[in-house]
Amino acid sequence: MIDYLVVPMGEIINKGYDIEKIESAFKKFSCHREVDIEDFLVHKAIPYENTNYGKTYLFVDQKQLQAGHFKVLAYFTIAQKSLDISSLSNKRKRKLLGNYPGRDKLESVPAYLIGQLGRCDTCPNEELNGQQILNECYHAISLAAKAVGGNLVVLECREHMYDKFYEGQGFKKLYDELNDENLYTLYKKIDFTEYWNT
Repeated sequence: MIDYLVVPMGEIINKGYDIEKIESAFKKFSCHREVDIEDFLVHKAIPYENTNYGKTYLFVDQKQLQAGHFKVLAYFTIAQKSLDISSLSNKRKRKLLGNYPGRDKLESVPAYLIGQLGRCDTCPNEELNGQQILNECYHAISLAAKAVGGNLVVLECREHMYDKFYEGQGFKKLYDELNDENLYTLYKKIDFTEYWNT
């Protein structure tokens, strides 16, 4: 098991770390399974962080950091989202929202969005697996949920990732069909209280 630190990107930027060194480390991140994950970190993560619409968290190799090297093992981004549920049947709304007040008339609900989540190709699953990354993601979201409430997490993924990973993690399809970008919208209800003391 690899020793890692989960570092909010905002802390790195605000503490005056050399942006060129950070960008250089990002360019060494590869994710051939999902090129969008790689592209986001290399080209969009810093501008995204500066917009303050969401936050990016980096898994950094702790031993490499102690040796003066900045190596990104994995990362995720989280944000808030207004989830459009206007086209869902009342039955599906019940499944999604449970006893939420005025549920059947709602057209949207607040949710936490996992916008990006990926591991570098050079970091084996045995060293840092998807469950660990998701747990760190849930912990970060739980801090917001403790302050403002909420238990609904959503993300988008390709069909093979749903079958291979997210279904086994308890995510369900919001719609049965793929969207215009050939992705499924998935959701999961989480009791975040279990993450508050981790």
